[in-house]
Amino acid sequence: MPRKRINIITPHFTPENTAASHRMESAARVLSASFDVNVFTLTERGKKARATTEMWNDNLHVHYLYMPDYPKGLYIIRALMEWVYARKLVRFSNTVECDLVLFTSPFMFLLNAVAKLCKCRMIVADIRDIVWHYLPEKNILNKKIKQVVTKSVHASFEKFSAMTVTNQSEKEWLLSNANVRKEKIRVVPNGLSEDKFRFLQTVRYSKPKKDFIISYIGNIGSAQVFIPLIEAIRNREGVKLNLIGDGNARECIQKYLLEEDVRNVFIPGKLRWARIIPYYQSSSILYSGLKPEFDTAIPSKIYEYLSTGLPILFLGKGATVSLLENFDNIYSLDDYTEEGLKKAIAKIRYDKPANSLPNTLAIGENFIREKISQNFVELAAGILNEKTTSEIFVEDLFK
Repeated sequence: MPRKRINIITPHFTPENTAASHRMESAARVLSASFDVNVFTLTERGKKARATTEMWNDNLHVHYLYMPDYPKGLYIIRALMEWVYARKLVRFSNTVECDLVLFTSPFMFLLNAVAKLCKCRMIVADIRDIVWHYLPEKNILNKKIKQVVTKSVHASFEKFSAMTVTNQSEKEWLLSNANVRKEKIRVVPNGLSEDKFRFLQTVRYSKPKKDFIISYIGNIGSAQVFIPLIEAIRNREGVKLNLIGDGNARECIQKYLLEEDVRNVFIPGKLRWARIIPYYQSSSILYSGLKPEFDTAIPSKIYEYLSTGLPILFLGKGATVSLLENFDNIYSLDDYTEEGLKKAIAKIRYDKPANSLPNTLAIGENFIREKISQNFVELAAGILNEKTTSEIFVEDLFK
């Protein structure tokens, strides 16, 4: 019996070093053990691929579409480029016939593009973030744009055979706000790769004896909260803050540090994995913060943070707080003021928490991407065997 063929559509894929690309790479590799898999993806902005098509193994081929460079910080241009290239990606995938399409949606316009343009009738939508819900509502125009986009996105859900989300909060939001049937949604959490997890286990973590070092490692974007933290530790003797990564807010923060003469915050930019390790090794605590409107999101870096066993300071509410309640050495607060953060940091310095081995073990048991990606295999197999999503859901209840 010939192997079934799956097309994966994703704007982000290797060699890009992002959570979205890692999630889809793991899914593609695991799916290729059971199916013929073709990945259709974009290159990194302004970078040409080594080859238009790469053969990763006998059953996995990756096809690249060139994405030109553009100013990502300009919202209108970014939205236009995502709309154009979402449609290009879907048409690109249509060049190879398949039995099922799996696509992921950091580009929110990909949801509508797949629903309208995809030739395959079996479609699984992987909702990484409820991006359209995060659109700003600063004025009447913004509100109208959000209404139109939301209506279009929600209308596309009818075309999908199944949908996956990364956490229970996202599932509940879709059930309450988008009228998606419960049996159509499956939670497939984020995590980290097994090789990265094993490497982090071998790292020797030694807290600095002199300075108290707070490190943030991840995307420096509009969803994160940095200014209150910077003000809370601003030029305090013996306290340092590392902001490691890139994003559309990095230049604004660098400008702020320069204008305000903040001398104990360091932004080395986006670093290769090997260069990030020393920052983990020398950190007293790891930081993450999300604005209130992103309460359904869980930053992917949280799983990496937890695997180190280091203490974590999280500023925010919602899904991430619910996850972190299951772990040790977590300092969680929803007070976004400078004073609230000062008190939290003072408490951490007083407690001097040790590293948590149970945190590391729990990540290894429950949040390794290769294990998590088996959910995609089971879901695809169920759909391709012509079971209904309702039958798949019922089977899951009795597993």
